[in-house]
Amino acid sequence: MGRGDRHLRRTSITTCGAARTPVSTGSGAAGPGRRGTGCVGLDGGACLSCRGSGTRSFDHTCGFRLACDAAWRTSVPPGVCHGEETWAAEVAGHEQGRCDGSVVQGPVRARVRAMTQSSALFTLSGTWTLDPLLPVFDFWREYLGLDAEAQVTPYAQVFQQLLDPGSALRRNSRGANFVCLRWEDLLPEPAATSTNAHALLAARIDEFANALSGFDHVVPCMVLVGPSDPTNPSWRAANAALGETLVGLHNVHVLDGNEALRRYGVAHGFDAASERFGHVPYTPEALAALGTVLVRAAMAALRKPVKLFAVDGDHTLWSGVVGEQGVDGLRVDAGHLALQRMLSAQTGSGRLLCLLSKNEEADARAVFERRGDMALRWDDFIEHRVDWNPKPGNLRELASSLELGLDGMVFLDDNPVECAQMRAQSPTTLTVRVPADPARLEAFVQHLWLFDHHATTDEDRKRAGMYRDNAARARSLRDAGSLQSFLDGLELVVQMEPPAASDVPRLAQLSQRTNQFNASLVRLQEGEVLQAGDGAFHRAVRARDRFGDYGLVGQVRGRAVGDRLQIDLFMLSCRALGRGIEHRMIAEAGRHALASGLSRVSILFRAGERNTPARRFLEAQFGALAQGDPAAFTMDAERAVGIVFDAVAAAAVPADDVDTSVIAPAARDATDLGEVYERIAHELTTAAEIERAIAARGQPRPELAVGFVAPAPGMERDVAGIWQQALRIDRVGARDPFRDLGGKSIHLVQVHRLLLERLGIDVDITILFQHPTVASLAAHLAPDGAAARTTDAAQQRGQRMREAQARAAARRHAGGGTQTRTGT
Repeated sequence: MGRGDRHLRRTSITTCGAARTPVSTGSGAAGPGRRGTGCVGLDGGACLSCRGSGTRSFDHTCGFRLACDAAWRTSVPPGVCHGEETWAAEVAGHEQGRCDGSVVQGPVRARVRAMTQSSALFTLSGTWTLDPLLPVFDFWREYLGLDAEAQVTPYAQVFQQLLDPGSALRRNSRGANFVCLRWEDLLPEPAATSTNAHALLAARIDEFANALSGFDHVVPCMVLVGPSDPTNPSWRAANAALGETLVGLHNVHVLDGNEALRRYGVAHGFDAASERFGHVPYTPEALAALGTVLVRAAMAALRKPVKLFAVDGDHTLWSGVVGEQGVDGLRVDAGHLALQRMLSAQTGSGRLLCLLSKNEEADARAVFERRGDMALRWDDFIEHRVDWNPKPGNLRELASSLELGLDGMVFLDDNPVECAQMRAQSPTTLTVRVPADPARLEAFVQHLWLFDHHATTDEDRKRAGMYRDNAARARSLRDAGSLQSFLDGLELVVQMEPPAASDVPRLAQLSQRTNQFNASLVRLQEGEVLQAGDGAFHRAVRARDRFGDYGLVGQVRGRAVGDRLQIDLFMLSCRALGRGIEHRMIAEAGRHALASGLSRVSILFRAGERNTPARRFLEAQFGALAQGDPAAFTMDAERAVGIVFDAVAAAAVPADDVDTSVIAPAARDATDLGEVYERIAHELTTAAEIERAIAARGQPRPELAVGFVAPAPGMERDVAGIWQQALRIDRVGARDPFRDLGGKSIHLVQVHRLLLERLGIDVDITILFQHPTVASLAAHLAPDGAAARTTDAAQQRGQRMREAQARAAARRHAGGGTQTRTGT
């Protein structure tokens, strides 16, 4: 079974009550409202045991279906079933692990949740048929090299998915959720045109918003609204009302479907015929655009954040070479302005800009100061590396001075030689070649996914100023003469308080971005930040000094375990290290432990590629080496309270104790994401281009019992081409059964649309079910097909004989040789 079909297959599972062993039901006939007779697992896997009688069923994303009497309140969460009998036995053997309507608690629930989702999961739920989006998701998953699977929840059950704690959407703990809705589905005719339509629509908006905001979104949730009829003022008003209602809802991002069609060049996105037969209201190009926008939005929320754009000048921000043509001889076209405006907008979201150009600095600076048609100014760049040195070396120096990792930087340059050199010498940097033709720049800017971002925190907006403050601190340190005198002159103020709701986005961001000083490497989504429980210890750490406000730079979180306060979050932004803040965090934990009657403080540590500074700090303060994974650094709470920063000892740390991972190039990944994003921005900027790319990745024709018979010229060949496109396979034989090729009812909806679009034939969709091969359907659709069927029964018998002969030949071929027929 193909990857894209795993979650679509309907397989029923119940349990052999006495023996607790899987018993095949043959075709897996049990389903909702039907009593099953045993267990069946895909690919020979074992089911999860259930003591219910099998009157209802629950779909697992891998194709398993757990049937029980629990009225859909199954105790087993959706996820990837491992097919392990030991796991099934463990769940069944737990006192609350049977399907009795209760919720699995304790270690069983934790283990099930951990085991069921090893890769990222994209869960789609909507008010219309979303299955045609799966090929788009699969295309991008392969294109981007994502370890992810996509699943579609039951048809038109958006509210059930949002309101049921056991639903596939709410159980998703790694990946992203996607909710697709149309106002036409939430308020169909005649209600949409009734006199109280406005009130009804407002009520539906409130219902949806309440359902969406009724739980913490552990993973990002993309809400795609529409596309709907753009001429309908009610739908436009509804879009605005829903967006306003959901503003500030953590981890929820609203996308405009009509804007998605515009961005990807879809002029005609609605398909009345497909909507009528399959509730798929959009054309393939529109589906390609919508699926792309959803994946693109998810990537903006899930990928490692971009912190800095290093951009070239000549032939990138303008046309021409300033050193040769002078400031007045340069040309700034609409494409250059689009790129400059986009870069300027990045600074508003906390991303930094650096000018990285081979030029005389005076010449480059004159362009920004003398040209009135530039959207960027010289001061928009936090740093300027304008000289004749190799750009990879300049970028490494920049990373070191700003204390940034090269893997958080994007390098933009029109010169393929410079791009190749950067990829070779700084492989973790995302290098993207800018098109040399200014006419292509606007499309490039719109479709470089690395520019995408979602929510912006206050710290993001202040980031450029913070890095400038850091530069001033560095100059002060050089002038101070000693670390202690420098720190004394900082006038440092540190605040540690329980986090407020407004701190949640920044605290989640810290957990995802902090690498060097992150003890446990726990990565949190916004919905997980405040889930420490009643009585837990959690402090948000803020700092400021005479140079400026650092903002929210760290957090420490823990809970009582026996006689100790066990810290599971201990992290501090690298820009705040070396000032004694980390020491104050341990002391604060010690004070809380003593106040809570606990005698010890323990900090969990998990080794990663880049958190050596955290390990060395903990080893120095606790006087012990890290042992095990995770390691637990423990000391008496009274001793923790007395931890203070020793500037003399810190200054004596040898140079090789400094973490150099921010500047040392790492091994090149198998997938160069910079090149991937570059190809997208150059080659996949319209829905038509994406649709062609998806079609070009068609799968080979599966091995069938029926031998391949080439379609005859004319109608057979036309129908075969339509089947190929709908099924996305490389060839279709005239006698191939539609179902054996992987065809489903949703594919017949696409066949119907293509027949109408290509051949002008509008046939009832039931006819497509009645003719399961290209030959039979072509014969029916031929102009003289009806007469032939009534007057030439012999021809039909001959066709059946040829099909039987083809099947026999295929069986002989599969057997590896000829067979001798004996008998009468």
